Amino acid sequence: MNKKSFFLGILTGAILTFAVLFVIALVNRNSEAADLIQYLEQPVSYENKSVTSFKVFQVLGNAALANEISNKEYKWYHGNTVMILGENFYSDQVVTIKNPQRVGTYSYTNNGGMPMTVPVINGDSGE
Repeated sequence: MNKKSFFLGILTGAILTFAVLFVIALVNRNSEAADLIQYLEQPVSYENKSVTSFKVFQVLGNAALANEISNKEYKWYHGNTVMILGENFYSDQVVTIKNPQRVGTYSYTNNGGMPMTVPVINGDSGE
């Protein structure tokens, strides 16, 4: 084995190590969402609504950030931003929740660097 092969092996190992650490950091960043939720002692009704719809704009593990419907006629989703608890969310998914309950708050920093706090919603998913 010559010196060139040896140094190429070391370089390849270092690059792969950093790549694996980067992937692990990305996975852990998404799982930290649950750690940032402040739960209420007792769930409360979400704005006294029996049914409301949200459009997902970011998935965070077993939760999603979504905007509430603001105009039912034109189906505009520019209302309140909330975190919805659940599984199998995807971007731009429209989720209708029956009997929405506010179970806590979630704090994060948006892309503009501004701290945000939004309600955490749980309820019965509908079609």
